[in-house]
Amino acid sequence: MRLRKSSLITKLLILAVMIYAIVTVVTLQPQISDSRQQAAALQADVASAQQANLALEQDIANVGTDEAVMKIARERLNLVEDGEMIFIDSDK
Repeated sequence: MRLRKSSLITKLLILAVMIYAIVTVVTLQPQISDSRQQAAALQADVASAQQANLALEQDIANVGTDEAVMKIARERLNLVEDGEMIFIDSDK
């Protein structure tokens, strides 16, 4: 009789642990889903930052070239070459 009683208690304890585990997994699913979405968003941010870094590295590598100097002169100093015409958009 004692063996049956301990066996029943053991089975009830195992059942309680299994129910607890199932409830825990079910309640954590939304958090897992949110974490996966955040990880995907962060990976997208990392990819865009890597693209920006690559573009900046290329700009740094081209700093001393004539093309880079001409580009900077056009953008920042509004300089033009001989024979070029400047058109101004009056809508801006």
